[in-house]
Amino acid sequence: MNPRSAADVICDLNRFPYPFREGAFDLLICDHILEHLDNLIGVMEEIYRIGRDGAKVVVRVPHFSSVHFYEDPTHKRPFATHSFDYFIEGTKVRGFNYSDARFKLLRVEFPPPDGAGFLKRAVFWLINRHIDFYEKRLAFVLPRHLLYFELEIVKR
Repeated sequence: MNPRSAADVICDLNRFPYPFREGAFDLLICDHILEHLDNLIGVMEEIYRIGRDGAKVVVRVPHFSSVHFYEDPTHKRPFATHSFDYFIEGTKVRGFNYSDARFKLLRVEFPPPDGAGFLKRAVFWLINRHIDFYEKRLAFVLPRHLLYFELEIVKR
C-alpha cells in the first residue's frame, strides 16, 4: 500500500500492460479517468484483458457539451453516448475493428444531479428516453456534464 494513498497498486494508466493478471477483476470502475488518458483504445484493451468474461465496467466521463470538459487543461477527450460503439458488437461502427476487445452495452445515461427534484428528474428521464435526439439536437441548448456507462466484457 502506498502511504500517501489508500490505493493498493499505483501505476501509470498510460503505460501498458497494467500490473494485473488476465481476468483478475469482476468489476472495473473508471470514474472520471478516461478523459485524462492518451490512448483510449489501448486502455479499453487493457480493461478487457484484466477483466473476466462477464465483468462489469462502470464509466463516468464528461459529455462533449460540458463546459467543465473544456475548463480542465488535463482533459484530452470528451465523450458521446456512442463513444464505446467501436467495441460493442452489432453497432454501425463495430466493423471498423480498431480493437479485438469486445463489450456489451448494458446502460448509457445522463444521470440527474444528486438531490434533483421531481421536475429535474423528469427532464433527465425525457433526455435519457430520447438520448440520440437529445445528443444530436439539444446537447448545446441543454448541456449535460456527466455521462454514465455500464459495459460488460464479452470474451466468449
